[in-house]
Amino acid sequence: MERGATEGLSNWSRWGSDDQQGTWNLISPDMIKEAAGLVKTGKTYSLSVPLETHGAQWPPRHKMWRTTEYTKNKIGRNSSGDALVMHSHSGTHIDALCHIWYDDKLYNGFEAAEHMTSHGVNRNSIDNVPFIVGRGILLDVAGWKGVDHLELAEPISAADLDACAKAQQVEIQSGDILLIRTGWINVMEKDRTLFETGEPGIDVSTLPWLKEHDIASVAVDNLAVEVLDSIPPADLPIHRIGIRDLGLYLLELLDLNELAADRAYESFVVIAPLQITGGAGSPVNPIAIV
Repeated sequence: MERGATEGLSNWSRWGSDDQQGTWNLISPDMIKEAAGLVKTGKTYSLSVPLETHGAQWPPRHKMWRTTEYTKNKIGRNSSGDALVMHSHSGTHIDALCHIWYDDKLYNGFEAAEHMTSHGVNRNSIDNVPFIVGRGILLDVAGWKGVDHLELAEPISAADLDACAKAQQVEIQSGDILLIRTGWINVMEKDRTLFETGEPGIDVSTLPWLKEHDIASVAVDNLAVEVLDSIPPADLPIHRIGIRDLGLYLLELLDLNELAADRAYESFVVIAPLQITGGAGSPVNPIAIV
């Protein structure tokens, strides 16, 4: 699909000219209450990968530095504490709506030059979204195709999303948190070099689909949500249009294997970013409950 096919996709001013929360606005309290009704067994899944010094993260970023301090006071009580230095997009994480922009405009038309500072971003930062809670829909594309993982640079189209949903007998609804399993996270331990070369993921045909279905958030088990034939890529259209134009929340590096193994295609999902003032993103530990 040519770039022109995505022109006109926008949620600017949909929730007001001062809005900084984007598609979070799609999830109403009534939707959250209804999503909570999906909990039948109480089985709970952590969808995050381990946050480790050499854990999964975008290749050009620095690895996480960690030091641990041990202390002992005069009455023999011991304690320990950690100091972590890491990119805000380390491990399983969420992108804020200030993470990607173009033509000097942030989501909702804010001027990038006015709001980017060395001490954080004062528009569309992650602290505008204390949580994303709602109905999670797992589309196990790898399982639907009968493979452990999709191949390097294998695209997932809008037609694929529809076909997978139909096969799983789930209906996509406004405000859904879309969990897409490519299986690519399984490649990391087998072949780290291949894992960091590129990835399968959604292609630009899904952008109108995401807008049409009013998806609140897209969370994928790869490095950058979208299909890539190289890292770094020449362009990131899902990020560019999804974040800047649609105000869509993207989450990366989830572990969806256990959820898929149980065929838990619908769940109550809780995503809680760290409230980093002016932050461009945050590590998260998404929780799914069925």
